[in-house]
Formats: sequence, C-alpha cells, structure tokens
Amino acid sequence: MAISPFALQQYLTEDLLDQGLPISGDFWPGMTIRQAAAVSVSTSLLKKLSTGRSKDTDARAQEKFLACNAACGDWSLDVSSLDTKTEVILGSLRRILDDFWHKEGYPLVDSPYYVLDQCALGPGLTIGCHGNDFYTKLFSSPLSVSDLSLYRWYRSYISRVPYWEEAEKCRVTSHGDPYVVPSSRLSFVPKNDEISRCICIEPTLNGLFQLGLGRILEKRLHGMFGISLQSQPFKNRALARLGSITNSLATLDLSSASDSISLKMLRYLLPSSFLYELERYRAPAVEVKGRGTVELHMVSTMGNGFTFPLQTIIFSAVVLACLQWRGIPSSSTRASELWSVFGDDIICPQACASDVVGILTLLGFKVNQDKSFVEGPFRESCGSDFFMGSDIRGVYVKTLRTPEARYSVINLLARFSTKTGIRLRKTIRYLLNTVEPLFVPPWEDFSSGIHVPLSLVDPLFDVETQSQVYWARVPKPRKIRIKEGRVVVPRGCKLRAYNPEGLLVSFLQGSIHSASIGLREEFVRYRTKRRVAPSWEWHDSSSYESRDYGLDWERWQAVLEDLFERT
Repeated sequence: MAISPFALQQYLTEDLLDQGLPISGDFWPGMTIRQAAAVSVSTSLLKKLSTGRSKDTDARAQEKFLACNAACGDWSLDVSSLDTKTEVILGSLRRILDDFWHKEGYPLVDSPYYVLDQCALGPGLTIGCHGNDFYTKLFSSPLSVSDLSLYRWYRSYISRVPYWEEAEKCRVTSHGDPYVVPSSRLSFVPKNDEISRCICIEPTLNGLFQLGLGRILEKRLHGMFGISLQSQPFKNRALARLGSITNSLATLDLSSASDSISLKMLRYLLPSSFLYELERYRAPAVEVKGRGTVELHMVSTMGNGFTFPLQTIIFSAVVLACLQWRGIPSSSTRASELWSVFGDDIICPQACASDVVGILTLLGFKVNQDKSFVEGPFRESCGSDFFMGSDIRGVYVKTLRTPEARYSVINLLARFSTKTGIRLRKTIRYLLNTVEPLFVPPWEDFSSGIHVPLSLVDPLFDVETQSQVYWARVPKPRKIRIKEGRVVVPRGCKLRAYNPEGLLVSFLQGSIHSASIGLREEFVRYRTKRRVAPSWEWHDSSSYESRDYGLDWERWQAVLEDLFERT
C-alpha cells in the first residue's frame, strides 16, 4: 500500500489536537513535559525525510561546503587586539594541546610505521577502488595515493609481513603501480529534502594512514581526557539530562564543524610536529564537479579518518581552557560530571558557556543557536532531547519506502507514546495498514517487525527448544564468495582478482567470514525468516549504555494492547 508523508503528518496533527496538545511553536515558560513532547514529535516527524538526492540538494550542499572552505582560508587572528582574558585562555588552550601531543614529553607519532601499526580502512569508497571492503580496496583494485612517499612507507612496512608483500606484488601484476591523485573527490549522500550531505572520497592509501592516525588520537583522547568515542554518547546524554534538571550545564552544537577546522587556525594552535602529521596524510585539494580542483583550506573533511577525533580533541581543550580561566575544578583534565565532548556535541558548565562560545567563534567555528541550550529546562546532545529530565525526543522519519522502514517508525512511535503518555492511535494505525502484521519480541531489530508484548502473540512453540516461534524480516546481504582459485561476485558487481595472499591477510584482519566477504550496499534486501525466542519479554539494563529514559515496559505493554484493542 502506498503511503503519503502528508497524510502521516495529518494523522499526527489530529492525534495531538484531539488531546488538546500544541502542534508547533517554541517552548514557553510554564510548559508541561507533555506539551513539550507534543511540539517535539510534531516538528521532528518529517524533518529528516529524504525522498532522494537531486541536483538542487547537491548544489546547496556544494555551495555550503565551498563557503566553509573559503572561510577557513580567510581565517586570521590579530593577537595585538586580544584582551587579557582571551590571551590567557588561548595560552592555556595551546598548552593543553601541546601536552596532548607530547605524551611524557615525546610526540605521539614519530614515524609512519607507528601509524601503519594502527592502520585500518573504513567501509566507505576510496578513489579507484572496485568495492568498499578491505580485500577489494587493498588487493583487488588500482591503488591511489596523494603522494608516492606514502606508498614507499607502505611498501617498506609490509616488507616485514611476507604474505602482505606478496599480496601487493600480485596486486601490481593485476592492476599496475599505484597512481597519484593529488586531491580527494567531493561526493554527496542524502540528508533531507532540503540539502544533501557532503563527503569527500579519499585516495585509498591516504585513508589507510588517516584511520591509523585517528586510532592513535582516539587512544590519547581516552588516556588524557577520559573520553572514549565508543561510550561517550551515553555519557553526553546523561549529562544533558542532568542539565535539563539543574540548569547548571549547557549543551552546545556547531554548524559544519568538520568543515570549519581551518588549516591556518591549526598552524597557530597546534605543535608543529602534530600539524606535520595531519598534513602528511590529508589530501591537499578536492575535486569538485563543475569547479575543477579546489585547494582545501580546511585541514580535513568528513570522509577523512582523523577528522572526528581531531575535532573532539580541539573542543575538549577549549572547554578545559575555559574551565581553568574560571577556576572551576575539572577533575584534573578528564571529562567528568562537569563537561563532556563528542565530536561537535559539547557539554560544559553554564558558568563558562559564554567563554567557550567566544573562543570557538574566535577559532572560526559557528555555534548553531537552534541546537544550543544554555538556559531553560531543555537540553539536547547526541541524539537525545531532555525537558526537565524527561526524554521527549521526537521521531525522525528518514524514509517510508520499504516495509522495514515503516516497522521502525511504528516501533519508535509506540515507544514515544509510552514515554510521554501521548496517544498516537491514528498515526500508528495508518502505518499498520501498510505492512504485514509480523509480531516480534521487543529486543529484536526495529526494522524486523512490530515489537509487541507476549500477550499479543498467538502461542506457537518449537518443541525442540521449548521456545516461542515468530517470523521476522531479516537482512539478506549479498556476499563475495571465495572459491578454489577464484573469487565469485554477485550479479552486477565489478569482478575481483584472485589474490591468495591478499585473501589470507584479509582473513587475519577479520574481514572474511565463512569463506565470504560481506558487501555494503545502499539498498539491502530482506526476507521473512522463522525464529525462536527462549525469552520474549525485554529485560532492561540499568547501565547508562542501554538506558532508555522514561520507558516503562508495563506501560508500553498497555499502549500496544490498546493499539490492537486487546486487554
């Protein structure tokens, strides 16, 4: 059944108005949690809906990217005009970054060998590669690099690993010597119907080094600041919730932060050896369709393997420098109940928020006023919204094209209704009429079916396991199969060369399982599969990593039973 985003929004509006709740507007003094949640879900529902990229959305993204790059090139700092306060904070900032880079007095990196010890390749495409998996990028594709000196370091490094060296010789036989690509390539992915998201496709070997350096920076982030990029989002959410209750913490968000890290600014801010390592592995230019090669004034972009940890480092140091100026104890230098940073999601004491904003602006960053909160009962960080301590995060629909996407929206709306007490019967039932009624346990993937309590499921037991039987939609990814003397690719994919030593290295690296390599594709096929559940109901954990703020499972059961009119 076809589904209309307009109709979905209309049903939501009717649900809210039937309960006397607002459907738009800003938060106002005296607003109840329930009213705030209604505004949140009404404004969020179709905000991120993407019906696909277009020339217009790509053009807007490209224009924004080029504007950020130009601003990075224009960055300057007139030291003589700074007041005493700013001078002291900037001095502290530079000292903190120097301490970060010089662990026990020595630079974090003194050789590309150390970077290659940490090397990795992400799941995205690189220039010239025939696929996005580790084996295809390094052993079954032409090898691209911005500077041949990186290839010489690479060859010298792998010469100590006999199988890897033989794999590279085999690759050269099939695809030739590496070729120099002095620039990355600007590309686009869907974001919403207003604008696309920019991402730069890097040369393959640059990506290898960038992720290696990124891992080194991540480890130092944890060692010096206590920030783990794996768990930090959960800590940010906990602090955002606290800030919405006590009004003592501010949450700050930046616009286009990853595209605003000016190379000129870093030349002022960072130790020279730190900057040297960043420049060594970055692409110095970007290929822009219709514009040719454009010099990059930003140090790196989304798509570069060290961009995210680098911005986390810079913003953490800014917060610490401002805390020191205010004389606020900060648990030495480690993130604590006072502050936290994850990418451009910044949390700091309200008392120094204006200082942080001032320094960030001076460094060329723009604070997103619509998503930054210093006063009032609302705070937002890392995908969670809190109003007076309650999670009022709305539901963001990114696509409605597939049944699996609609299952996800149904489950999210049901949980939103549980947390907030806002009934969304018309909205959810409209979606239910467009999908097959597959009832699955609440711990299943959101796209697998409709999460329901056991009370709504017809009993059907598997005798052998004494478990409840159910059917779920599960991904059916295509795979590259490894056969005797050949590599078999699915229909429509580029052929892969057979490189036995490369396959061995990839197996040891962990990207080959059951004699196959998984393909990462934009459109995933699904199938309905029989499954069993030894325990159906959800067993909630009290750890902050898995806490679902405000979700009472007995209330959730009542919401679903009411939705299906079963008591």
